[in-house]
Amino acid sequence: MYYYWCYQLGIFPKGTDYKPTSPLMKEELRKLDEITAQVRYMSKHNISTLSDLHADRDKNQSEMERLTDYRRHLQNKIRRASPAEKETLRAEKNGVTEQITDLRKRLKYAAAIEKRSAHIDDCLNQIHDTIENQRSNHQKQPTKTERRREESLR
Repeated sequence: MYYYWCYQLGIFPKGTDYKPTSPLMKEELRKLDEITAQVRYMSKHNISTLSDLHADRDKNQSEMERLTDYRRHLQNKIRRASPAEKETLRAEKNGVTEQITDLRKRLKYAAAIEKRSAHIDDCLNQIHDTIENQRSNHQKQPTKTERRREESLR
């Protein structure tokens, strides 16, 4: 009776047609999210060509190496510091770690963009070659009137 009245009063939802998302759809949504994040990265950093992407990647790589060295330096300082100084150094080290994490994410996006653009370029080249082959085959084939003339000459 309790469940009946909860249903009637609207405490329990009526007619829910919940259908779980299929694994294939989840995978496609994950890929879509990745592509969306990459496009946002490109628009945020004004990347429009592959050379822009390489320049940004090189800049991020050098910045990450610099921050990694600085974090290692902070870690060595923490070992030798007094307990009062350790807290401030740890907070600074955590800030540097967050910056390194962001740079790693940027480098990951750059690598994925480069890989995807190479794949798209290959696909476009294949399509272009296929179209050219079809055009050349079409030009080699005689038209109907030419075939009729050849047949009448025989």
